[in-house]
Amino acid sequence: MHKQTLKENCSKICGAYPDRYFLYLSKKFLKIFLSTIFVFASITVLAKPEYIAQAMEYGAKDCSFCHATALGGEAVNERGQWLIEERERRKTDEIDVAWLESRGDEVVETPDETTEDLEDAISERPSDDLTSNSTEIAIDPERPFDFTTNFGEWPAYGGDIGARKYSPLNQITRENLSQLQLAWVWESETDKGVRNERDAAKAPDMFKGTPLMVDGRLFMRTRYSAVEAVDAQSGETLWTYDPGTREGPRPAMFGFTTRGLAFFKDKSGGRILLVTSRGWLIALDAESGELIEGFGTKGKVDLRKGLRRPLDPRQIAWSHAPNVCGDVVVIGSQPTDDSHSWSFSPPWNSNLPLGDVRGFDVKTGEQKWVFKTVPQEGEVGNETWGNESWKWMGNTNVWSTTSCDPELNLVYLPVTAPTNHFYGGARPGDNLFGTSLVAVDASTGEYVWHFQNVRHDIWDYDNPAAPVVADIHRNGKTVKVVAQVTKTGYLFVFERATGEPIWEIEDVEVPGSDLEGEQPSPTQPRPTWPPPFEMQGLVEENVIDFTPEIRERAMAALSKFKIGPLFTTPSTKGTLILPGIGGGANWGGAAFDPVDQSLFVASRRQPTLIISFPEKRNRGIKYNGIFTMPSFERGLPYIKPPWSSITAYDLNTGDIKWTVPNGRGPVDHPLLSDLNLPALGQIGAAPGLLVTPTAIFFGSRDRGNQLIAMDKSNGKVLWRHNIAGFFSDAPPITYMFGNKQYLVIGTGGSWEPARMVAFALQSSD
Repeated sequence: MHKQTLKENCSKICGAYPDRYFLYLSKKFLKIFLSTIFVFASITVLAKPEYIAQAMEYGAKDCSFCHATALGGEAVNERGQWLIEERERRKTDEIDVAWLESRGDEVVETPDETTEDLEDAISERPSDDLTSNSTEIAIDPERPFDFTTNFGEWPAYGGDIGARKYSPLNQITRENLSQLQLAWVWESETDKGVRNERDAAKAPDMFKGTPLMVDGRLFMRTRYSAVEAVDAQSGETLWTYDPGTREGPRPAMFGFTTRGLAFFKDKSGGRILLVTSRGWLIALDAESGELIEGFGTKGKVDLRKGLRRPLDPRQIAWSHAPNVCGDVVVIGSQPTDDSHSWSFSPPWNSNLPLGDVRGFDVKTGEQKWVFKTVPQEGEVGNETWGNESWKWMGNTNVWSTTSCDPELNLVYLPVTAPTNHFYGGARPGDNLFGTSLVAVDASTGEYVWHFQNVRHDIWDYDNPAAPVVADIHRNGKTVKVVAQVTKTGYLFVFERATGEPIWEIEDVEVPGSDLEGEQPSPTQPRPTWPPPFEMQGLVEENVIDFTPEIRERAMAALSKFKIGPLFTTPSTKGTLILPGIGGGANWGGAAFDPVDQSLFVASRRQPTLIISFPEKRNRGIKYNGIFTMPSFERGLPYIKPPWSSITAYDLNTGDIKWTVPNGRGPVDHPLLSDLNLPALGQIGAAPGLLVTPTAIFFGSRDRGNQLIAMDKSNGKVLWRHNIAGFFSDAPPITYMFGNKQYLVIGTGGSWEPARMVAFALQSSD
């Protein structure tokens, strides 16, 4: 095919021309994908960082070269779609980015990242008359260990095991933010990233890790599941434990990726709890990095065993940090989203990956309990799985982190969607405990209460983050609550001992389905309060309208798709859902300030196009589905901004205190550059947040990679500073050591080392 013809075909399927895009899909795309390429497509929407090393020759700087976002995954863009088409045309099973030469992409140089510009100028200074809710911290080296940040440490992924992402440290204040400077930059010794084609198969995902800090040491899990201990004051590596994950096959779902670790300490010493992406729970001595021989079998527990059927390592991975509640390590998992497409011989559903959550003895590694997220015969919720689908069902997992209330001895599980995410005809019913918040006893795993926030999930609206354990004040009393942010943009708040909603939740009617065999729930729950933090439903009033011309073009583009309110169902025409499958909220979750009971959440506004098609293979289902993140004009979204936001709630009242765009966004877009628009929000951003008495801290890619401090009272940016490396939404942390408060954030693209960048106040000497 001639190069120019290829480029013309590319424009036909890009987001700028969705009418042609749909025509192309309906006439050719389905014909192609009804063959084996449909299996490939469902996989290629996930990040494939092993291609980065080759693609850099052709100008790639991050995954947005072929994907809808810089982080990869969540569908391909026009160039990525072209590569898929070429794969079929060339009758091969592989993607080769060298094909880009025939497409005519210009080869450009991509300079190495440097840290020369890190000492950037400070933005707007805070007003002197504003005060913070400062709390004095007393560091007592003899105090008993606890899982809070009250003593200047960061002992759990979310700061504490209640996922609050809050520290009371106040050495850094609004008045001295301008004196923050780079303290050190650490680069992993085992995770250097990949910049050459020879190692492309081992290319990692973007680095999304958040470290722990206990006893003057930072502990970081690399993308290859190594653990590195780092001096909290100097950033020097103290020890490294490498389980050899890099030498094995590429893990499922997001490949070589990571979020973090867990920590436990008693009189015998501290230990690091590592879960590798290939399914080993490992206990390491915090001082030496050596395996703790008395844990499991010589320091290791095989997570692929211990369930009612074995876990196939080709279909499941572990990326998020475990959580420690009392003397139990709580562990979920991350099966691949397209597990139903793996088996090519009947029965197709013989071993779909289980999403069951488990608790292990933190000292011995013994498996203490299993909570079945798909209830079996005689268990609570079993009747919600029609056609006996509970017997074979997979996924319905907890891929994110859990949270814990140690006083109530309860663990809170953010459970996600069942197998097949976009068609539920083979699983009629509400499908408990799919897309639910579930409380279980931390010692036994016994069910205590649940709330299902999406019934019969066919949108991949899984719960993406740990629920926040918080105390609020209502009617003169302290109320213990747990708050779950969701992809749909709802904030659900419950009394955490009983599951009783703090504000009434009503059932509302939602659209039906025109797919044969599909039986969506006729109603879905909606909190009467608090108000949602994100736009819901792609309806006409939500369509972009900066100018009449822009609105007219957007409406013409949308006319070829099925659109509607929240929970509009997938279709063969192609349904645009809002929020998309990436949220709303995502794995960055929320942060909570316990002093003024404010909850903060970052969210994104990015529709997803779900296209259903008849499943002609022996899959036991009538329809399968693919998805993409389309736009109608060179990346411009269909809907009104802000395209990413940070929202603050008063959790005592449920009121939204403020919402601000998260970054400038594409104000320089050719259709917008002459309109003198305010900040629109960086497309696709949903970073994890850190809260202190001083400010909200978070990373950003909006003006390059930066660490930002935001005013908690109004969302105004107080300070920003460049950071080394590509930022991928990881929450920053803070801690006190050597009489100095540090801020640390993780960065690193697939082509870069995993990094930690530390800031502290400038020394007076």
